[in-house]
Amino acid sequence: MDIAPLSIFRLCDTETTGFPPHAEMCEIGWVDIVFYPDGWKIEGEQQSRFVNPGHPIPAKCTEIHGITDDMVVGGMDPSDARALLSRGATILGAHNVSFDKQFVRSPLPWICTLECARHVWPQAPNHKNETLKEYLGIKVDGDAHRAGYDAAVSAHIFLHLTKHLTIAEMLGLSDPGAVPLKMPFGEHKGKRFTEIPDGYLSWITRSDVRKGVKVAAQNEINRRNAANPSVSAPRPRSSSWDRSF
Repeated sequence: MDIAPLSIFRLCDTETTGFPPHAEMCEIGWVDIVFYPDGWKIEGEQQSRFVNPGHPIPAKCTEIHGITDDMVVGGMDPSDARALLSRGATILGAHNVSFDKQFVRSPLPWICTLECARHVWPQAPNHKNETLKEYLGIKVDGDAHRAGYDAAVSAHIFLHLTKHLTIAEMLGLSDPGAVPLKMPFGEHKGKRFTEIPDGYLSWITRSDVRKGVKVAAQNEINRRNAANPSVSAPRPRSSSWDRSF
């Protein structure tokens, strides 16, 4: 994808009343990063707006982000919030696109700083926003799990990623359905799936990695089982999904 000068990459974050399909945004945050001749630069300060979700915010969600019903009474309509996040941007981004994209619902291309970070820094303790903030030495003031702050941290993660990946590479890594030929992160990064041990393939199918990586692992498991019918296929176990990125 060719990026024209002064194109805007908008890194956004959503705080919500839960998980789709029965939840809605209660706050949006974003940071604009502009493509200048000498590279990407953050433009202005982090921005945030409250969104009226149209229903009460569950107490368990307020415990995470601190947003109450009283705070969102005069907030934006969700449809206006969605339009605002897309307006004027060339590419959108988030730290865990598979979650935020369901609420923003924009047809623009997306970059997932979480998936890209997993590829570039497999040695990091984990790839949550706050962990990468400390790991990369990022300085951002504010409260974790508030949309403006989280977007600002992710924006700085993106700037670090530009030192290692092109935009085209980031877009490829961010496509949840893209099935890779080689393991994109972790202890077996760079290996073909045919070279990865059975146990690790089984772990991939149970983990919270993107869909395409799981498909690649399951395809290799199926190939091995077909070649050796006496070995039964490992049965993936359900796993809880961690929203705390």
